[in-house]
Amino acid sequence: TSGTLLTYPEIARRAFGPYAFLISGGIAAMQFGVCLTYLIFVPQNLYTLIQNVFGVIVPKQLILMGMLLIEIPLCWIRDIRKLTTTNILATIFIAFGLISVLYIALYDSLNPNPTGTGTTGDFGGDFGNMTTSAVLVEEVEHLPPIMNTWFLFIGTSFFCFEGSITLLVPLQEAVYKPKDRQRFTQVNRKVTSSIVMFYMIFATICWASFGNNVQTALTASLPQGTLSTLVQFAYSVAVIFTFPLQAFPALEVVCNTTSTKIGGRSRQRQQKSKLNDQQKQDLLIIKRNITASAIICFLGFIAVMATDYLGNVVSLLGSLVGIPIALVYPPLMHNKLVKDSTVWTKSMNVMLSVIGFCAAGAASFTTISSWNEGAEG
Repeated sequence: TSGTLLTYPEIARRAFGPYAFLISGGIAAMQFGVCLTYLIFVPQNLYTLIQNVFGVIVPKQLILMGMLLIEIPLCWIRDIRKLTTTNILATIFIAFGLISVLYIALYDSLNPNPTGTGTTGDFGGDFGNMTTSAVLVEEVEHLPPIMNTWFLFIGTSFFCFEGSITLLVPLQEAVYKPKDRQRFTQVNRKVTSSIVMFYMIFATICWASFGNNVQTALTASLPQGTLSTLVQFAYSVAVIFTFPLQAFPALEVVCNTTSTKIGGRSRQRQQKSKLNDQQKQDLLIIKRNITASAIICFLGFIAVMATDYLGNVVSLLGSLVGIPIALVYPPLMHNKLVKDSTVWTKSMNVMLSVIGFCAAGAASFTTISSWNEGAEG
């Protein structure tokens, strides 16, 4: 009714008023967390690539510094439309990577021994004279029922859908026809279910193919070969190109908050200021670039400390930030905004929020207390 675009932060503002900044900050923290995982993933990926191709060991910290030198200037871009080209290229590279990984998993790692002498998989099966599909079934049957780091899955599952959680409302609002908008829930349910099914099939095939010691950065677990090298390179480039787009909304939240405070001071001195509008604009741009650079460098510092704990970082972000965004805040916002809800509905909303809060605390505590169990590298 007010003409304001209905987004997750806007709904939070209407429900909680001035306290909504905590939720906006949580969403920004989630986006920065995604950027942090990128800063861990790319050095791991390129470290393996360089070692396999050139036989040279380049420290991950050095690769990370090179990545920061690329990302910092890209994060200075204030017009998101300028990131369209790099985002399209990243999408193409990711699609190529997914298809190639499935090909390697199905027709390389699980390819039966052509000599017929028999091969032994990572889980101890004898796969001589078997078809690829039979080998896959045999490998899946030999998968261990549960791993000692199973708890990481809780936060990771919420981290996987961090984007869809906050974009669901604006996507529905963007549907033009009212009839199509009514069908949005059903379509979204089918799309999400399809994505979950793809995740399950993809993960099972890769786990069965690459063995029980598969790393969180899957590309680092690929067998050596030309196609594997291309996949590692493509994914690294894709993540580097995607980084500015992921950081953009979080940087806007931080910079807008900072500029608001700066603006409050400048209005008091508006009459005394001799700077023209262009100079003021240039000063704000410089301040934004400095803020963005400082944040990216800080994320880089954390990435150095957590370079061998990608799975833990993903799980902790999903537990500490993702679960509240998905399970805690929405029911409370519904109770605040929908005044004619029944007592049963309000009670169920409160119960869901309590369950989400407990799940976030338990998953975060478990991940932190067992941090070393998820170490890789």
